Amino acid sequence: MKTTTKRFKAILLLLLCVTLAFPRIDSSAKSAQYYQAMKAYKTWLGRNTVCVIKRGRSYYDINAFRKKTYSTSRASDVKFALAYIDNDGIPELIISTKLNSNCTLYGILTFKNGKIYRVFDADGWDRFGGYYYRTGYFLNNSISEGIPINRDYMLLSKTSVRRVFYKFDCSYRMKSLADSDSYNINGKDVSKSTFYSRLKTATKGKSITFPKVYQNTAANRNRILK
Repeated sequence: MKTTTKRFKAILLLLLCVTLAFPRIDSSAKSAQYYQAMKAYKTWLGRNTVCVIKRGRSYYDINAFRKKTYSTSRASDVKFALAYIDNDGIPELIISTKLNSNCTLYGILTFKNGKIYRVFDADGWDRFGGYYYRTGYFLNNSISEGIPINRDYMLLSKTSVRRVFYKFDCSYRMKSLADSDSYNINGKDVSKSTFYSRLKTATKGKSITFPKVYQNTAANRNRILK
């Protein structure tokens, strides 16, 4: 009887050791990836010029009311923020630049398998509308006269982004047009109640988060990206 009890205790002790060991291994692996990402982001932002959106991509310049082709921006004209959009423990890098009084560009970078990937570009009509912490979802707003009219709820999965929820807002002109707002999920029109119910489920009932934005200076890179 005593021998059986001792064996049972030994098995329990072994299982406890194994259980405690795995989170430590996982945690240290994530930590190493995190610091690798911060170093990569710091180097990427530390160049003389930064590609906020992909070089050669066309964008709509609201001031000029025509399409232009983007090259790069001076690093000092760029702002950055960190956002935990997906759930891998490594924040995404949000970058933006203001080209003139009305035209702002922004992009989203993620770090996977030792590399930086550009996962999203937005032109002069669009603004980053925040994100839902570690759910994979972020909001892209299309702007007219400073007011969001198209709301794209985008899902980040690994290194790709797709639009899942979409709302077209007619009430930005007149509140009386609010009933004309349209709601869409995965390319299919749905009712307002269905839209918000499924959006709440997808984003796990979390409120939208707005990351703190920093000017791209050496001091801020050293302070934030560490």
